[in-house]
Amino acid sequence: MFITFEGIDGSGKTTQCQLLKNSLESKGFKVFMTREPGGTKIAEAIRNILLHIHEPIEAMTEVFLYCAARNEHLEKIIIPKQAEGYIVISDRFYDSTIAYQGGGRDLGIDKMKEINKLFIEKATPDLTFFIDSSLNTIEKRIENKELDRIEKEGKEFMIKVRQGYLDLIESEKNNRNFMIIEGDLEIREISNIILKRVEGLLENDRG
Repeated sequence: MFITFEGIDGSGKTTQCQLLKNSLESKGFKVFMTREPGGTKIAEAIRNILLHIHEPIEAMTEVFLYCAARNEHLEKIIIPKQAEGYIVISDRFYDSTIAYQGGGRDLGIDKMKEINKLFIEKATPDLTFFIDSSLNTIEKRIENKELDRIEKEGKEFMIKVRQGYLDLIESEKNNRNFMIIEGDLEIREISNIILKRVEGLLENDRG
Protein backbone atom coordinates (compact mmCIF):
# COMPACT_ATOMS: atom_id res chain seq x y z
CA MET A 1 0.00 0.00 0.00
CA PHE A 2 1.18 3.51 -0.83
CA ILE A 3 -0.11 6.43 1.25
CA THR A 4 0.82 10.09 0.69
CA PHE A 5 0.33 13.21 2.73
CA GLU A 6 -0.07 16.64 1.16
CA GLY A 7 -0.55 20.17 2.42
CA ILE A 8 0.90 23.64 2.59
CA ASP A 9 4.17 23.96 4.53
CA GLY A 10 3.28 24.10 8.22
CA SER A 11 0.02 22.19 7.81
CA GLY A 12 1.11 19.42 10.17
CA LYS A 13 1.39 16.65 7.58
CA THR A 14 4.87 15.51 8.66
CA THR A 15 3.67 15.01 12.23
CA GLN A 16 0.72 12.99 10.95
CA CYS A 17 2.98 10.83 8.77
CA GLN A 18 5.02 9.88 11.83
CA LEU A 19 1.97 9.24 14.01
CA LEU A 20 0.43 6.98 11.36
CA LYS A 21 3.69 5.07 11.01
CA ASN A 22 3.88 4.56 14.77
CA SER A 23 0.26 3.39 14.98
CA LEU A 24 0.55 0.92 12.12
CA GLU A 25 3.83 -0.51 13.39
CA SER A 26 2.25 -1.02 16.82
CA LYS A 27 -0.35 -3.17 15.06
CA GLY A 28 2.34 -5.32 13.44
CA PHE A 29 2.54 -3.78 9.97
CA LYS A 30 5.81 -3.22 8.13
CA VAL A 31 5.93 0.52 7.44
CA PHE A 32 8.46 2.68 5.62
CA MET A 33 8.24 6.47 5.88
CA THR A 34 9.93 8.73 3.37
CA ARG A 35 9.68 12.26 1.98
CA GLU A 36 9.85 14.42 -1.12
CA PRO A 37 12.02 15.86 -2.28
CA GLY A 38 14.42 13.39 -0.73
CA GLY A 39 14.67 9.76 0.26
CA THR A 40 17.96 9.00 -1.50
CA LYS A 41 21.37 10.72 -1.43
CA ILE A 42 20.84 12.22 -4.86
CA ALA A 43 17.29 13.31 -4.12
CA GLU A 44 18.39 14.85 -0.81
CA ALA A 45 21.10 16.82 -2.66
CA ILE A 46 18.42 18.12 -5.04
CA ARG A 47 16.28 18.99 -2.00
CA ASN A 48 19.10 21.14 -0.70
CA ILE A 49 19.23 23.05 -3.99
CA LEU A 50 15.46 23.54 -4.07
CA LEU A 51 14.91 24.53 -0.45
CA HIS A 52 18.12 25.80 1.05
CA ILE A 53 20.05 27.63 -1.67
CA HIS A 54 18.34 31.00 -1.66
CA GLU A 55 18.85 31.87 -5.31
CA PRO A 56 16.07 32.58 -7.81
CA ILE A 57 15.19 29.46 -9.81
CA GLU A 58 13.22 29.57 -13.05
CA ALA A 59 9.79 27.98 -12.55
CA MET A 60 10.29 25.20 -15.10
CA THR A 61 13.79 24.49 -13.78
CA GLU A 62 12.18 24.04 -10.38
CA VAL A 63 9.66 21.59 -11.87
CA PHE A 64 12.30 19.42 -13.49
CA LEU A 65 14.48 19.41 -10.37
CA TYR A 66 11.51 18.10 -8.38
CA CYS A 67 10.87 15.50 -11.08
CA ALA A 68 14.51 14.38 -11.08
CA ALA A 69 14.39 13.90 -7.31
CA ARG A 70 11.04 12.11 -7.68
CA ASN A 71 12.40 9.64 -10.21
CA GLU A 72 15.24 8.71 -7.84
CA HIS A 73 12.77 8.38 -4.99
CA LEU A 74 10.29 6.29 -6.95
CA GLU A 75 12.77 3.87 -8.50
CA LYS A 76 15.02 3.41 -5.46
CA ILE A 77 12.61 3.68 -2.53
CA ILE A 78 8.88 3.56 -3.24
CA ILE A 79 8.69 0.73 -5.77
CA PRO A 80 11.27 -1.52 -4.04
CA LYS A 81 9.77 -1.05 -0.58
CA GLN A 82 6.28 -1.87 -1.85
CA ALA A 83 7.70 -5.01 -3.46
CA GLU A 84 9.16 -5.98 -0.06
CA GLY A 85 5.70 -5.80 1.49
CA TYR A 86 5.96 -2.45 3.26
CA ILE A 87 3.20 0.08 3.64
CA VAL A 88 4.97 3.13 2.21
CA ILE A 89 4.08 6.54 3.67
CA SER A 90 5.44 9.54 1.80
CA ASP A 91 5.47 13.11 3.07
CA ARG A 92 4.59 14.66 -0.33
CA PHE A 93 4.59 13.13 -3.81
CA TYR A 94 3.71 14.42 -7.29
CA ASP A 95 0.58 16.22 -6.06
CA SER A 96 2.91 18.77 -4.47
CA THR A 97 4.40 19.70 -7.84
CA ILE A 98 0.93 19.91 -9.38
CA ALA A 99 -0.25 22.26 -6.59
CA TYR A 100 2.90 24.29 -5.92
CA GLN A 101 4.18 24.75 -9.44
CA GLY A 102 0.88 24.32 -11.27
CA GLY A 103 -1.07 26.54 -8.88
CA GLY A 104 1.49 28.55 -6.94
CA ARG A 105 3.74 29.29 -9.93
CA ASP A 106 0.78 29.64 -12.32
CA LEU A 107 2.13 26.97 -14.69
CA GLY A 108 -1.22 25.18 -14.83
CA ILE A 109 -2.62 22.06 -13.15
CA ASP A 110 -3.09 20.15 -16.42
CA LYS A 111 0.43 20.96 -17.60
CA MET A 112 1.92 19.65 -14.36
CA LYS A 113 -0.20 16.49 -14.60
CA GLU A 114 1.17 15.88 -18.08
CA ILE A 115 4.77 16.41 -16.98
CA ASN A 116 4.26 14.00 -14.06
CA LYS A 117 2.46 11.43 -16.20
CA LEU A 118 5.34 8.94 -15.97
CA PHE A 119 5.18 8.93 -12.15
CA ILE A 120 1.38 8.87 -12.12
CA GLU A 121 1.37 5.75 -14.28
CA LYS A 122 4.01 3.97 -12.19
CA ALA A 123 2.80 4.72 -8.66
CA THR A 124 -0.59 6.29 -8.07
CA PRO A 125 -1.10 6.49 -4.28
CA ASP A 126 -3.76 4.19 -2.84
CA LEU A 127 -4.78 7.00 -0.48
CA THR A 128 -3.81 10.66 -0.21
CA PHE A 129 -4.53 12.86 2.80
CA PHE A 130 -4.66 16.61 2.21
CA ILE A 131 -4.16 18.37 5.55
CA ASP A 132 -6.04 21.62 5.01
CA SER A 133 -4.88 23.94 7.77
CA SER A 134 -5.87 27.62 7.83
CA LEU A 135 -3.22 30.16 6.89
CA ASN A 136 -3.50 31.74 10.34
CA THR A 137 -2.68 28.40 11.97
CA ILE A 138 0.21 27.85 9.57
CA GLU A 139 1.65 31.31 10.20
CA LYS A 140 1.64 30.66 13.95
CA ARG A 141 3.37 27.30 13.50
CA ILE A 142 6.22 28.67 11.37
CA GLU A 143 6.66 32.12 12.94
CA ASN A 144 9.77 31.08 14.91
CA LYS A 145 11.12 28.72 12.26
CA GLU A 146 14.00 29.43 9.89
CA LEU A 147 12.11 29.46 6.60
CA ASP A 148 13.25 27.59 3.50
CA ARG A 149 13.16 29.08 0.00
CA ILE A 150 9.57 27.98 -0.69
CA GLU A 151 8.22 29.00 2.71
CA LYS A 152 9.59 32.50 2.09
CA GLU A 153 7.25 32.93 -0.89
CA GLY A 154 4.61 34.34 1.43
CA LYS A 155 0.88 34.31 2.02
CA GLU A 156 -0.39 35.06 -1.49
CA PHE A 157 1.69 32.26 -2.94
CA MET A 158 0.36 29.82 -0.34
CA ILE A 159 -3.23 30.85 -1.09
CA LYS A 160 -2.64 29.91 -4.73
CA VAL A 161 -1.01 26.61 -3.69
CA ARG A 162 -4.01 25.71 -1.52
CA GLN A 163 -6.35 26.46 -4.40
CA GLY A 164 -4.13 24.33 -6.63
CA TYR A 165 -4.65 21.41 -4.26
CA LEU A 166 -8.41 21.94 -4.17
CA ASP A 167 -8.59 22.20 -7.97
CA LEU A 168 -6.56 19.00 -8.31
CA ILE A 169 -8.73 17.11 -5.84
CA GLU A 170 -11.89 18.24 -7.61
CA SER A 171 -10.51 17.22 -11.00
CA GLU A 172 -9.53 13.77 -9.70
CA LYS A 173 -12.58 13.01 -7.55
CA ASN A 174 -13.62 10.11 -9.78
CA ASN A 175 -10.11 8.70 -10.23
CA ARG A 176 -8.21 9.13 -6.96
CA ASN A 177 -8.72 8.31 -3.30
CA PHE A 178 -8.28 11.71 -1.62
CA MET A 179 -9.36 12.65 1.89
CA ILE A 180 -9.40 16.28 2.99
CA ILE A 181 -8.62 16.64 6.70
CA GLU A 182 -9.43 19.76 8.73
CA GLY A 183 -5.93 20.72 9.82
CA ASP A 184 -6.96 23.03 12.65
CA LEU A 185 -8.24 20.13 14.75
CA GLU A 186 -6.18 18.77 17.64
CA ILE A 187 -3.23 16.65 16.53
CA ARG A 188 -4.53 13.48 18.17
CA GLU A 189 -8.02 13.98 16.75
CA ILE A 190 -6.53 14.28 13.25
CA SER A 191 -4.40 11.17 13.75
CA ASN A 192 -7.43 9.17 14.90
CA ILE A 193 -9.39 10.18 11.78
CA ILE A 194 -6.46 9.19 9.57
CA LEU A 195 -5.88 5.86 11.30
CA LYS A 196 -9.55 4.94 11.05
CA ARG A 197 -9.52 5.63 7.30
CA VAL A 198 -6.35 3.62 6.73
CA GLU A 199 -7.60 0.70 8.81
CA GLY A 200 -10.79 0.67 6.71
CA LEU A 201 -8.73 0.54 3.53
CA LEU A 202 -6.55 -2.26 4.90
CA GLU A 203 -9.64 -4.21 5.94
CA ASN A 204 -11.05 -3.87 2.43
CA ASP A 205 -7.78 -5.15 1.00
CA ARG A 206 -7.93 -8.21 3.24
CA GLY A 207 -11.50 -8.81 2.13
